[in-house]
Amino acid sequence: MKDKLLSPEALATHNPLQSTAENAMRLMQAGQWEDALACLAAQEPQEKLMAWALQQTLNRMTSHEQPVQQCASEIQQWLAERDDARRFRVFQLAEKLGFDTPVGALGLSLFWMDGSMTPAEFDAVYPEPHLSRLMLLCALKLLSIEIAAEDPPLKGAQTLLAEWRAAQGGY
Repeated sequence: MKDKLLSPEALATHNPLQSTAENAMRLMQAGQWEDALACLAAQEPQEKLMAWALQQTLNRMTSHEQPVQQCASEIQQWLAERDDARRFRVFQLAEKLGFDTPVGALGLSLFWMDGSMTPAEFDAVYPEPHLSRLMLLCALKLLSIEIAAEDPPLKGAQTLLAEWRAAQGGY
């Protein structure tokens, strides 16, 4: 999966003997914030990272818009108990929000994570396996940009990575 998400430069310096966090911190120190986030998206448990990213997004929202809350609630419920009808609802809600928003991107990531992209009455069509994690990475990038506000996205990614490490016990 790493080869689908990390740049060739990051792959060349990736140390399999180091933890995800150590590899990500090294990339962050080199200013490669997108690759640092890609380490997380490629190697951490996807559902755990998705739930955490969703919570980070909700914690930072200045207004609790109903469409965002509804999509976030559906994502949380799906993560607790997978249901295909809910997965399709998440996709529809995420599409309305826009896949260029953190919650919308998380919704699309969830949709691609499990199951066919077509309704049950049609032949199943499955996404490429890496697309769900790629969209999760997009959500992390969008969240980093929002956190950074007027600062460079690197600042937001540093904050996000530090918070992930702290949530994992500082590994």
